Amino acid sequence: MRASLPPATARLAAALSLGLLLLAAALLAAQATADLRRIQRLETDLAELHDVRYGLLNAEAWMARVSSLLAHKIDTFEVTEANRPAIKRNLEIALERILVELEDYLRRRNSAGDNVWERLGGTLRQGVQDFLVDFNELRAQVPRYADAVIAELNRPQTRAELKDRLLAALDAAADATFTATDFSAYNAVLARHGCADAAACESQLRTDIATLRARARPFTAGALIAVATMCFVAWRERPHLRPEVMVMLTAGSLVLLTGGVITPMIDVEARITELRFVLLGEPIVFSDQVLYFQSKSILDVVGVLVDTGAWDMRFVAVLITLFSLVFPLLKVLAGFVYYLDWRGLRGNGLIEFFALRSGKWSMADVLVVAMLMAYVGFSGLVESQLAAMAGGGRGVDVITTNGTELRPGFYLFLAFVLASLVLSALLEARVGKRPR
Repeated sequence: MRASLPPATARLAAALSLGLLLLAAALLAAQATADLRRIQRLETDLAELHDVRYGLLNAEAWMARVSSLLAHKIDTFEVTEANRPAIKRNLEIALERILVELEDYLRRRNSAGDNVWERLGGTLRQGVQDFLVDFNELRAQVPRYADAVIAELNRPQTRAELKDRLLAALDAAADATFTATDFSAYNAVLARHGCADAAACESQLRTDIATLRARARPFTAGALIAVATMCFVAWRERPHLRPEVMVMLTAGSLVLLTGGVITPMIDVEARITELRFVLLGEPIVFSDQVLYFQSKSILDVVGVLVDTGAWDMRFVAVLITLFSLVFPLLKVLAGFVYYLDWRGLRGNGLIEFFALRSGKWSMADVLVVAMLMAYVGFSGLVESQLAAMAGGGRGVDVITTNGTELRPGFYLFLAFVLASLVLSALLEARVGKRPR
């Protein structure tokens, strides 16, 4: 039978094991945090490239598609025996309307006048016009004129000139009607990643994101497993909680708290995967149009609130920082000081308050529930709105995607909350609550 290790040796071995677990948790969490922050920036850049204001809400994009469609229609236009009667009939109707409008205009102009001399001059002009121009004869020639127009339309030079004039008219109308889209943020993304165009940049970003996600998952899971193992070892030894174990658990909890507040907790994304409809017999398609995307950590939210400059938003930022970061941090540190009775501070009212009675003031657990509710609420809202959009138009096919999901930062923060509960339970089992 193998002899057991001396108590001092066993305690040293256990401390070394916990120290290795703590070191592993810190290193893994640090690498996971760096990767997750990098993923957040890359996903934000990718969403910027596909923002709806550069595509579906961009007048220039619409004009490009419509101009390309019209140019294609003009280039492929050809008068055949099958469509010639219909084309000729439409031309005859248009020419007859032009003649009617022209005759009416000339008669109204000749009959207008403020005095007798102007009216007399108009009557003379009308007589000369009736003598020189026979509109009935012109109407009789309309079929011949229509044949001449059809023959002219069959000439490649005429089609090319018609296409140029039509596209120029569309460009002029767009310039006079629509405001130019600001591409400064779009171009900044391309410049930041050294890309010549959006297609190359998208491929690079998606590859980098996939690589970082595949690497961050085991790092995050490893950090969680390491701290969970430390908590399990400490729980088995209750109520005999050794000081070095308390130190390790406190440090492990702080590692989780740091990762939880720095890395994104939730992504909210609404995307039109594809919008398709038919115009002039040809499909018009817009794909990967991001309607909304946000990926934020707790510190990011605080920064956004502070940057608004509004006093009420800054007050909310202070509350979030106080109850979701400062109070949990002070609770963990105070519990450590209370357990060790460092410099006799166990009797200090403030230390006792944070160590034993600040649980109801620390909103970390409330924040976890709030994030869960926010995830459920955002996901349901985005899903319902996208479903309404997808089924809202006749002749328009819309495929939408709800990309709302919880991110690793949420699970790191949840793990911190659970670890802090374990710490509180171990502390109470070891030293108990002092009477108020």
